[in-house]
Amino acid sequence: MINSIQNYYMYEILEDYHTAETLQEQNEIFSSFCSVIWNCPNNRKIIKKNITFCMKPELLSTKIGKVFMPYTSISYLVCPSITQNTDFAYLIRQKVNNIYTNLFDTKICMHKDYLNLLHIPKQLYFQWEASLLLKNNWSLTPEELTYTLEHAMKQAATLKETLSKQKMKLDWKQYQKIVEKFFQKLFHNYISLDEYQDNSVLVLETGTWHEDNFCISYFCNGLNGYFKNYQKKYYGLYNVNSNRNRNTLYARCLCGNLFLQNKQRNRKLCDNCRKQAKLEKYKRYNQKRKDHIY
Repeated sequence: MINSIQNYYMYEILEDYHTAETLQEQNEIFSSFCSVIWNCPNNRKIIKKNITFCMKPELLSTKIGKVFMPYTSISYLVCPSITQNTDFAYLIRQKVNNIYTNLFDTKICMHKDYLNLLHIPKQLYFQWEASLLLKNNWSLTPEELTYTLEHAMKQAATLKETLSKQKMKLDWKQYQKIVEKFFQKLFHNYISLDEYQDNSVLVLETGTWHEDNFCISYFCNGLNGYFKNYQKKYYGLYNVNSNRNRNTLYARCLCGNLFLQNKQRNRKLCDNCRKQAKLEKYKRYNQKRKDHIY
């Protein structure tokens, strides 16, 4: 069954699933689909990238040049987020990989501010080099430059640590089981493109779009939605009232927890951290009273 599914379009697999005469046939189709996704060569890979720049030989021995030397190659970890293959298994597996990277993998940080901080040494070096060519005054002394670069790297490390706390804890095997549960829902809730068009809900030009694109998009968007709800459940925020209110706002605590934001009070801490902060404040108050008495 697996080999035959690999030669199918996505919409054909879903049609076979919905027209299957028995539950056993449906389970076989679904199991084969999951096997194709997990055995897809588009594995999740963590690779090292480097932000590099080459210094001119005549600048290496200068005081400013010596400050830049340790920063000529700065490494960071990434996980490829796109695939050139247009097969449904590659595209859906890529979406599965990306969600895990964004929500669960604490080793990977692709936040724009983090990457901007890592690029500061390279940017400053070329500014310095340009100032030498144009014979302009360079405003930073070696000591000031050393502080600027060290501070940028410390900021980057702190930001990465903060963002890693915002990610949920789940290993890959547990993640696969949850993804399969969501796949099952997507199989069950699938409505063909013809049904959408018949109901005048969606009209697409067949020249630029066909049903397999529709199915792949349906799976990718569906996974996004299910994992948004999973995140709310993970932090204890998934309830009927909050989901009905589209204006519900969520905020991040310093500890990484997600919590409901209150516009009037402008809360910045989750319930646990608020309790801990009150307790620390109470302890300090009692200590001051004791110091004052004695």
